[in-house]
Amino acid sequence: MNEYEAEQLSILLLQTLTKLNESAAFVRDKDAEEHWETYRKAVGRAMGIICLELQAPLWHRFPEVKPEKMGGTYKLPEDIYEPKFYEFDD
Repeated sequence: MNEYEAEQLSILLLQTLTKLNESAAFVRDKDAEEHWETYRKAVGRAMGIICLELQAPLWHRFPEVKPEKMGGTYKLPEDIYEPKFYEFDD
């Protein structure tokens, strides 16, 4: 893998995390609380795996693609999170 490919993969992983977060907010806002709790835990596990087992090793190999908001130097394109699946209040 080269730097460009690592950049593309890093963006994809960030987009995936965002979609998972949006999906959790959707379930929280639209479903019964007992379903929300189960979903929240599953999404948390999935996000943890993405962060710890996929992103962290990638950013270790290619620190130049680690985003600024994660302590790196890479400036993310502003539009990578569009379109949103679900708009929610933080």
